[in-house]
Amino acid sequence: MSHSGLPAPRDADRRSPDTPPAAAFSSVAEVAGAVLAGGRAPILLLSDFDGTLCEFRNDPESVHLPESRRAALSTLARRPAVCVGIVSGRRAADVRDRAALDGPVYYAGLHGMEIAGPDRGFSVDQLAAHRNRLQALAGSIAAAVRPLDGVFLEDKDLSVALHVRAAAPGDRARAEEAFWSLVSPALHAGRARVQRGHHVFELLPDIAWNKGNAVRWIETDATRRLAAPVRPVYLGDDRTDEHAFEAVGDRGVTVIIGRATSIATRRLPDPAAVERLLARLVALTADR
Repeated sequence: MSHSGLPAPRDADRRSPDTPPAAAFSSVAEVAGAVLAGGRAPILLLSDFDGTLCEFRNDPESVHLPESRRAALSTLARRPAVCVGIVSGRRAADVRDRAALDGPVYYAGLHGMEIAGPDRGFSVDQLAAHRNRLQALAGSIAAAVRPLDGVFLEDKDLSVALHVRAAAPGDRARAEEAFWSLVSPALHAGRARVQRGHHVFELLPDIAWNKGNAVRWIETDATRRLAAPVRPVYLGDDRTDEHAFEAVGDRGVTVIIGRATSIATRRLPDPAAVERLLARLVALTADR
């Protein structure tokens, strides 16, 4: 399916100096109340995965959704007036396996460039055509950072992510210098782009599509499935989630997890608070 006609995304690092960050931490009760403030409108609950539903770990392969959160999200996904989705930088199939939710769920991977929905999916045009170029760069980056302790390259086939969270400052600086040196020609030629995250630099095809576009696609599809406009809610912790917050705007609820500067209007401290929010939503939507 083509993504033509949708607005071009903003740079993930761009911030408006006139946009205030989310204020002090909100209470779980306050956020739950905001989610339900749409009355009987169906709820579209979307969330990032790493750092939002799950605590960060140095090895992304070790991350799986805790059972308590899996049970809460699965319960919500089975409610007739609630839609649930996860929007991640991981591949859609990978995040689906790590979340293992029951019920109809949207899984958006590669920052929304691929989406697996309950009854139909989406991927941006020509996505697979970029694979060979990215894989060639991945090999060069992996060789350059191999001697550096605490640095590793995560290969997602259609994107590659350099992780430096566990590295000492010196090795982190050397890894970043090697990364930028190797990818700069592709960036300048318009063949690739970089998404920055928490101690991660991800190289992606230079396609005008991001988590905000994914939110709009999912919202449109959820409205079709439920035959009613949905109230979008988005939880995220990273710079890449700012696109999603922007897409939701004041039509729904935006929640930043952690202390990062954000355009989100509410803030929770960590994934444990997200778990408490999910439990409260399970209780409050029992009759929906």
